[in-house]
Order: sequence, then structure tokens, then C-alpha cells
Amino acid sequence: MLIISSVIFLVFFFTTYVYTVRIGSFNLHQYGSSKAADSIVTGIIADILNDFDVAAIQEITDVTMKAPYILLDSLNKRSLSRPYSMALSGRVGRSTSKEQFIFFNRESTSGVKLIDNYLYDDKSNYFERPPFIGTFQVTKMGSSGIKYFTIMNVHLRPTSAYQELIDMRHVIRDFILQNPQYFSQTSTSLAQALSENIIDATASHKPSLKTNHPILIVGDCNSDCSYISLTRQQSLRSINYADFVWMINNQVKTNTRQTCTYDRILINGDKFVGAIVPGSNTTVNFQQDFDLTLNEALDVSDHFPVKFDIRW
Repeated sequence: MLIISSVIFLVFFFTTYVYTVRIGSFNLHQYGSSKAADSIVTGIIADILNDFDVAAIQEITDVTMKAPYILLDSLNKRSLSRPYSMALSGRVGRSTSKEQFIFFNRESTSGVKLIDNYLYDDKSNYFERPPFIGTFQVTKMGSSGIKYFTIMNVHLRPTSAYQELIDMRHVIRDFILQNPQYFSQTSTSLAQALSENIIDATASHKPSLKTNHPILIVGDCNSDCSYISLTRQQSLRSINYADFVWMINNQVKTNTRQTCTYDRILINGDKFVGAIVPGSNTTVNFQQDFDLTLNEALDVSDHFPVKFDIRW
């Protein structure tokens, strides 16, 4: 009887274990060949990222495209038994300055698998840098009921940030059209999702997207201070993205100088938001964590990472 009871307990424990996973975003500010070659800076970045299970990265600028692999190697030296995989975008940018995006995923601890990734096909030139989109499958499911989710990794142009954030509605529409399998709960789910994803929103005609497939917009949105006024921010929150939860609010300053909230995490999906650990949505103050001067911290990045913890 004791043996049977022990077996039942172990089965119950392993089938109901709740995984706490850290997901975040980090703009590395001109992470090119010189910065990648700086072992101290790259080491600090790797130490920071090693605390994340899934990370969306912006502003990889190396023309030779070697820097991402230097960073991945440094990161995996810190996580030898639980290595990260890397999904790397092509180089994008309508000006002479080109950048790459990254998704890092430590599948052994994240409990998710990246099953698709692509750059948005920006035929209408909505963006200086088209978003990098990754869809993840939850492989270590808990009680949240989340099976899949999609992260749209962005670095919006500072002087066009307001319009580019509005234009992310085009990206969402394209994602829905390209992935009907996630919007097929009923015969009308797909049509309903498309109709709820209103692009040209007004105060009397707001988007109301509500699906079983969570969508996250994360990254450097440049959505504060001189780039997007408080009035326009309020319009974005209450009209254009009234159906998203803004997980990083203006009380949290995301630039290293601690003056502006440029980086954001927007989430559409009640189950996903409900599974986030309360109070875990904030920045990682690496200047404080690594006892750096302001100038030393700025050598790492002029942004702090933003993050949240979630339990599948």
C-alpha cells in the first residue's frame, strides 16, 4: 500500500508541476563586431541573458554577422548542460543601417519549442525594420491551458514610433491570415478574429481581438518621451490597443539613464496574462546587479531588459 501511494504521489507531482519561466526582451544597442569582441561586455550580456529562458533581442548590427554566434557561444558556456538555441533574422533596415533580431530559447527550462519564425513581409513599407515573428509551442504544459503563443519582436523607428505601433495591426492581420489553424475553434473564429483586429481604430470603433492564441508585441517600441507623447500614449492604450494588456507601464523606466519607458511588452490573451506571476513584469537593472558605473552600464546597453515570469 505504501509503494502504491508513493507511485501515485510521484505521478501526481510530475503531471501537475508548475514551471516558472522567464521571458524577456533586450535591446543590445549597436551590438556589432567591436562590441562582440569586448569579452567583458559580451560576458555581462551573457550573464544577464542566462537568467532568461526565452529572450527576444534587438539591434544586432554586425555586417559580418558573426556577433550573434559569439554571443550564443558565450551564453552557452554559462549554460553547458542546458544549451540555448538561436533563431536569427536576416539583416533589415531601409536606411544604410541594418540590424538583426534574435530569439534565444533554452528549451530544457523554458518548456517551449520555437516552431516557426519569419520576418514580416513589409511590402507596403510600414516599418524601418520589419518585425521578427516567432511562434512557440508549450511542451511542458501545466494548468494554464496555454498551448501556443506568438511573439512579435520589434525595434520601432524613433521618429515614426507612433505610426509604426499602429501599423503593427497590419502584422497581426497578416499573422491571422497566414495561420488559420490557430483561429479555428469554431467555423466563425477566423472571420471573427479578422473583424476584431481593427486597424484604423477610433474612439467609437476599437479593436476587440479575443482569441485562444496569445499574441505578444515585445521590444524597443520607443514609446515615450519625445518620440510618443503622453497624449498619444493614452490614445494607443485606450483605442488602438485597448484589447492588449500593457505589462510595462511608465512607472518603470527602461533606458539605462532611467528617464524614459521605451521598451514595452503588450499581450493579447487572457489565459496568458492570467498565468504571469504578479509583480514579475519589470526591468532587470544590470547596473545595480553588476555594480557598474553609469558609463560602464552604457557600454553594455542604453536599455535595461524588460521581462516577466509565467507559469505554464
